[in-house]
Amino acid sequence: MSLAMIGCLLAAASSGCMGYIGGSGSSETGTADGGATSSPSSSTNATTSPTSFTCDATQKPAVDTLRSLTSAQYQNTLRDLSSWMMNDPTAGATVLTEVNSAMASLPANVPVVPAGTFNPVFPDGGWLRADQDQQFIRVEAYYSVGIALAAALTNSSRLGTVVGSCATDTDASNDAACLTSFINKVAPRALRRAITQDDVDALTAVYGTSTTASAAAYADVLTVLFNAPEQVYLVEHGDQPVANMAGTYTLSAPELAARLSYHLWDTMPDDALWAVAMDGSLTQDSVYQAQVDRMFADPRTRTTLDRFYEDYMQTNSTGGPRGTGGLNYHDFVSNTQTPQFIAYAGSDMPTTATYGNLVADAVNLLDYFTWQTAGTLHDLLTTDLAFAQTADIAKIYGVPVWDGTSTPPSLPAGQRPGLFTRALFVAAGLDTSPILKGVYQRRYVLCDTLGPPPAAAAAATVMLSTNETTREVTTELTSVAPCSGCHPGYINPLGFATEDFDGLGRFRTQQTLFNADGTIANTLPIDTTGTPQVVLGDTTTTMTGASDLMASIDKSNKFGACMTRNYFRYSFARFEDLTLDGCSLETMRSQLDNNGSLLSMIKAVTQTPAFKQRTFE
Repeated sequence: MSLAMIGCLLAAASSGCMGYIGGSGSSETGTADGGATSSPSSSTNATTSPTSFTCDATQKPAVDTLRSLTSAQYQNTLRDLSSWMMNDPTAGATVLTEVNSAMASLPANVPVVPAGTFNPVFPDGGWLRADQDQQFIRVEAYYSVGIALAAALTNSSRLGTVVGSCATDTDASNDAACLTSFINKVAPRALRRAITQDDVDALTAVYGTSTTASAAAYADVLTVLFNAPEQVYLVEHGDQPVANMAGTYTLSAPELAARLSYHLWDTMPDDALWAVAMDGSLTQDSVYQAQVDRMFADPRTRTTLDRFYEDYMQTNSTGGPRGTGGLNYHDFVSNTQTPQFIAYAGSDMPTTATYGNLVADAVNLLDYFTWQTAGTLHDLLTTDLAFAQTADIAKIYGVPVWDGTSTPPSLPAGQRPGLFTRALFVAAGLDTSPILKGVYQRRYVLCDTLGPPPAAAAAATVMLSTNETTREVTTELTSVAPCSGCHPGYINPLGFATEDFDGLGRFRTQQTLFNADGTIANTLPIDTTGTPQVVLGDTTTTMTGASDLMASIDKSNKFGACMTRNYFRYSFARFEDLTLDGCSLETMRSQLDNNGSLLSMIKAVTQTPAFKQRTFE
């Protein structure tokens, strides 16, 4: 099949699904973080997020998109499909190394925010799974990968294993049956559904007019299967209509198997899941639950959930104006060779590994409270345990390196409580970026909506001083219009709460200011007090630092609802509609009530009707 023909198939499959996820059906469209039910009209407004969700069972869920596999899911699928064809669990990884150059042409997914909300001044991160953009460069990559992988699987050393000895023997009388058997075996797993006689006929036609055993012809069939719309998309037609909900259908058993597998493992169903999909029993509650439990016990679910955590923490962000990626405010590169930075960092000079180690440290915390203990949101916000597994981050915390299995070492009580005081969230480079720390807290921890900053913000830079703290400089800069509409009340206090950590994440009680030549210019006391308005409009609750802020967030219950919304986005590869998706959101969020565990909320998404259904226009 030609590249043009495959391109047409993919384009047809993706019709109406190009670009950003969101769309006119979502009340969230137009807000930078998924938003609330209304969007602020200007940068001087902020909209608070709900602490729970209203379930109206008569509401038809928001319309699903036709989801394409992420680049990671596509590669995982080809690896596992290859292993399955060769009946060797490690063979697929070996074959993929042989087609590295083709795989390298596959574009990386881009974190996606709702349509129309990308802000060129302070770009938000987003969700890698939500990237549905199928440009021709991606189609070309699929084609290149398909050709290379098919050739590798049908070379002289593998053809007999992949197809069968009938493809390599000298008996021409069995060639036609050999081809039909191969199609009937491989096509259902590649297309993730039962195949029809029309499918067999179409793939036989791809093989050619002759059925004589041919490695090149078998490679053509595999190339088409590797590029089929049902290989690169999660194609769902639905099965039975849902009563009293027009346009909504239960998923067929194979479709449900694929949803489960790509949600929990980022790859195709394994043999056990596929068996109950093909006999139809997966749609039975007891069988379904047994598979969910089995899959959560598999290490692959932990690996996939780590990708959610990295997305949630915006570690895959395209980066802010400093251009260094991460949470939009890390800058461990551009200034590291200046006398000022050398003096400031001392023996804690960042390396190319530093950012990755910061991410791993934060993921370790989340992993611990997900898998090693039934952690609650309270634990995530208040724990004094340390999870650094590299010497550089452990040194910042002043604790031993954690071995990953024993009881983690403890930090000084109350000094660095919970996830959002870890170095990943408070480190920024030479300064502390309280504005961007505050924006992150407001959008991704509390899920409040902030209007886009005014155009003048592009030129408003917090400059380091030799006689004022970062807080003092920031306050002066943002205390006048147009900045004064949001910063003093909604943004700055959240960032100021963690000013007792320097730009490398080290605890401090004073800020040391340096001259350009690296000499000390001044030493000034740190001020972490403020009125954070965790609940917008609450101007009476004050704080004296990070412990008070985390306690206020914990008390507000906003963190649980926000975490739920973020996991919904990851699970469904789209942004939530607070009205239409209220039932799913509340089913998930309610698992966090009464000190429910984080894992129970994560598992709950698989129990929602929306996870087992497909909604069409």
